[in-house]
Amino acid sequence: MTFDLKEIVRPNILQLLPYRCARDDYSTGVLLDANENNYGPTSLMGEGLNVREEDNPLSMHRYPDPLGIRVKKRFMELRKNIESIENIFMGVGSDEIIDISVRIFCKPGVDEMLITPPTYGMYKVVSQINDVKVVPVPLNLEDGDFQLETDKVK
Repeated sequence: MTFDLKEIVRPNILQLLPYRCARDDYSTGVLLDANENNYGPTSLMGEGLNVREEDNPLSMHRYPDPLGIRVKKRFMELRKNIESIENIFMGVGSDEIIDISVRIFCKPGVDEMLITPPTYGMYKVVSQINDVKVVPVPLNLEDGDFQLETDKVK
């Protein structure tokens, strides 16, 4: 039996249309509405940042690709065990990834989220923000095992 992510994602999330940014429609030019800067970093920041766009692969004065395609492709090259670019989920730090994951998979006011204290406090905060009940299940801490007490999972 193969795992199908779509089976556990909330239906309303699956119906969302992908975000389209102006760069999708305009591959050239400066997108002033996205706060892009035609001139690049200021020379006051140091000579190391004052480079021509063709010498600056990061294009730090341009709005980044919202899908992170180049980064994901490079990650796939480095890992060599990822089947598809669609299997890569990136975020701006673990807090954002935890929040987005809860919003994608948990129905507010309906679902529960198991946490295993002692754990990262953001799991509880994010579940409270998203109206998901927290169910703490202690870990067995004896001998430093940190094993889930499965008999306490209901």
